[in-house]
Amino acid sequence: MNSSNEMSCLDDGYSTTRHVRKVTPEVVLAEIKAEQKPEDQFGTVLFLPEAEGRQGEGGLRTQGYFKKSETDKPLITVVTVVFNGEAHLEETILSVINQTYDNIEYIVIDGASTDGTVDIIRKYEHAIDYWVSEKDGGIYDAMNKGIRCVTGQAISFMNSGDCILNHGFMYLIYRFINMGHENKEETVIYGNNIWRDTLSPGFNWLPSYLPFLGRLPSHQAMLIPIGLQRRRSYLSNFSVSADQDFKLHLVKLGIVYSHVSENVCISSVGGVSQHIKNHANLIERSIETNRIFRNYYGYLWGAVYTFLFYIWNLRKIFIGSLRTHE
Repeated sequence: MNSSNEMSCLDDGYSTTRHVRKVTPEVVLAEIKAEQKPEDQFGTVLFLPEAEGRQGEGGLRTQGYFKKSETDKPLITVVTVVFNGEAHLEETILSVINQTYDNIEYIVIDGASTDGTVDIIRKYEHAIDYWVSEKDGGIYDAMNKGIRCVTGQAISFMNSGDCILNHGFMYLIYRFINMGHENKEETVIYGNNIWRDTLSPGFNWLPSYLPFLGRLPSHQAMLIPIGLQRRRSYLSNFSVSADQDFKLHLVKLGIVYSHVSENVCISSVGGVSQHIKNHANLIERSIETNRIFRNYYGYLWGAVYTFLFYIWNLRKIFIGSLRTHE
């Protein structure tokens, strides 16, 4: 296999195939090792070790094609996690591989789906850097697996049912490129998320004080420097709110959240951390929310925020039930 660092284009039709190089995995791992920091919780692997119930693995990496960042063109990684997502996965994949930015790395982690999900992934594996289908411990375990496979400078999670909006996503990347080196490593850039079911814009502000007065940015609309992402895993002891814990952890670290006034993606209201299905689900979410805010802001603010969270979402459940019976 050629160990050249020269870039080439496999297919000009996709954002993920315009900027690749044919090198050995050893070359890539040596480059990654030189950039890793002692505080990183995640070591980087190019191929995940085989787990129980693996249904398949593939993508450009398995053919010897890899990517790297350049001075004026950082490698941006998009990770999609999915389980039984055949209804929406193809739309998500197309939104990623049809971006205009041409240094995109795309990772797809499937939780051993039993529908047609793997067939859809195989259909597009010529434009996916790495994919694997195997059993996992849920969405946050799958996201942690995805982080381990990242070789880019920044990461965006675009899970099944989410779609990137090219114009807004490019604004995030341009902001990232134009930041100074120190700011780039300590700043999360985010835009707005359009909720498909309501056609309403996502929240676009984040106070670092009195957190119950505002809402955290939508996870899908965030571009996270990989150094920050590797400092904190998504905790498995939170079944539906580990992304909220991650964002508050960054707030307490003093990380800057930089807002771009653009719509970055479209999401369905139905993701594990957004959708309140019924009162039992609301109770579960409220308990986790209380634990998270209590950890970061103490018992008083934890209680206040949880009460407001409960009342607000109880109202949404009530209004939803009225609409169902109209």
